Amino acid sequence: MNKNLILTLAAIIMATLFSCGNNSSNLEAINDGDEVTDSTLCQFSNIKLEKMFSYLDEERDTLYFDNTFTAFWPEVINGKPCTELQQALFRAMTDSAELNQLDKVTDFLLDPSNYTDYESKLLVPAKSVKYDENKLSTSEVKVNMESMTDRLLTYHLGTYSYLAGAVHGIYAHNYVTYDLKTEKAVTFDDVIADTTLLRNVTYKAIKQTYDYDKDDLFIPDNGLLPLPRDFYFQDQVLHIVYQVYEVASYAQGMIDAPIYPYMLKPEEMKRLFTPYGLELIDYTD
Repeated sequence: MNKNLILTLAAIIMATLFSCGNNSSNLEAINDGDEVTDSTLCQFSNIKLEKMFSYLDEERDTLYFDNTFTAFWPEVINGKPCTELQQALFRAMTDSAELNQLDKVTDFLLDPSNYTDYESKLLVPAKSVKYDENKLSTSEVKVNMESMTDRLLTYHLGTYSYLAGAVHGIYAHNYVTYDLKTEKAVTFDDVIADTTLLRNVTYKAIKQTYDYDKDDLFIPDNGLLPLPRDFYFQDQVLHIVYQVYEVASYAQGMIDAPIYPYMLKPEEMKRLFTPYGLELIDYTD
């Protein structure tokens, strides 16, 4: 099965999700205890999409792809459109910053008859088709707000995909952290200053949480634990996230290693985090 075709299918659905956000009229306010934030300051859309496509593989055999996407999609944050947050979520879902391709896939969604087949593959949207379960691939994406504080908004993106004929599916838990003050998504480089110290304390956290030794992990020949791609904050705790197969087997699952302040000396905390990172977790000696 062509990997690029699968990525294109995912991008099409993600583009639908991205473009539909501004069209939904189902706006909700964020609950904060017994109080409700003014809906003119924070607005979100509940979106649910389900699409099925049939397509031809390399052997010209018809296969099917069933996609389901649900999202608590941000519309307005602090009274202003939150385009930067939307784009960060879109990049996290597609693992791509090629947002200039949105026009092309949006054209397809508006009028499939105008679609030029991708790499000589026939891609046909179908509301209802008869299919062989052995030829059905599926994908699911759920975009939810994990938490919201006075400073940080954390989004969780849960994805699952299964390609027809595969032994098992693949899942992932990605995160996007948004700084309500700067109105920007927080990157790894924004908050981490010392990657060597991070590797050491992350392994300590993995050992403490999962009781894994280095022999239980996928460690490169250089002996260094790979730097993570995903992270999120929970109060003063930095959670380092490794997806399935990044540092452990499929059976071991994803790794969520919490780094608590007590695991580091005060001088190490100041080495590990940038001043901005320390500000985000409101750390004081």
